[in-house]
Amino acid sequence: MLLVSRIKRLLARENYHEWYAPEPVVHRSIDPKITWIGHASFLVQIGGLNILLDPLFGAPSPMFNRLLPPGIALDKLPPIDVVLISHNHYDHMDKSSLMRIKQEHNSTFFVPMGDAAWFKKRGMSAVHESQWWQTHAADPAAWVHITFLPAHHWSARGLFDTNKSLWGSWMIEYGGYRIYFAGDTAWDDHFEQIKEHFGTIDVALLPIGPCEPQHWMKSTHLNAEQAGRAAHTLKARHTIAMHWGTFGFGVDHFALPVERIKAWWQQNEEQQQAQKLHVLKAGQSFSEKMPHNK
Repeated sequence: MLLVSRIKRLLARENYHEWYAPEPVVHRSIDPKITWIGHASFLVQIGGLNILLDPLFGAPSPMFNRLLPPGIALDKLPPIDVVLISHNHYDHMDKSSLMRIKQEHNSTFFVPMGDAAWFKKRGMSAVHESQWWQTHAADPAAWVHITFLPAHHWSARGLFDTNKSLWGSWMIEYGGYRIYFAGDTAWDDHFEQIKEHFGTIDVALLPIGPCEPQHWMKSTHLNAEQAGRAAHTLKARHTIAMHWGTFGFGVDHFALPVERIKAWWQQNEEQQQAQKLHVLKAGQSFSEKMPHNK
């Protein structure tokens, strides 16, 4: 079924190029600016700090061609201060991307418990491991804080290391402004726990695919409707969709997760109230001014 789906996807005339719209990259920003690079990769700029999330600028394996180019090319990145890794799967902890970042930037890496040895073996000495609910200062001045949080997923790099390292999500905080990065996750009560712990969440970066086949995906990934439910539970003012359209991991057609999250949002518009959904194109940014009371 997966092979047939991939053949159909290769033959289909999808308008991938319409979802690639890179914008100029600023050097730094005090106010929050979040740029979708593709898949689960983002550049988050806040408090004068440049943070990369799960950087992946190529393809995780020869089996999965990249459908959308990276929204920011590796050689066009601003100085990267911090890299956050949600878990060690190849589409979230990509060796070639991380080695280029190590060579060209003076970055500090924050990783799940059990993954630091992988980074240190490759010469990335500024690496910190985290347990769930552990908070770090992301910059020397301690203006920006990051907290490693739960997710419902798993980890492995090979055949014999399944769940030998942790997996999770991240919260980025600056001056009371909060950006939540869900990483890879299925539905669970951690969304409610995170909402209760942090209260106000300004932006949630939530995976919306792959949606199908649901009987395979439901224990490890949110589908689009569950992502809407997670946004509602978190009460985030803004939700940015991710983990769709970059690779053909499921049997979805290219835009199916987007169609389904938009349909769910419209159907539940009354309960979402002031919450807003953003579906960025690769290279597009979300930004807003820091509220005065933050």
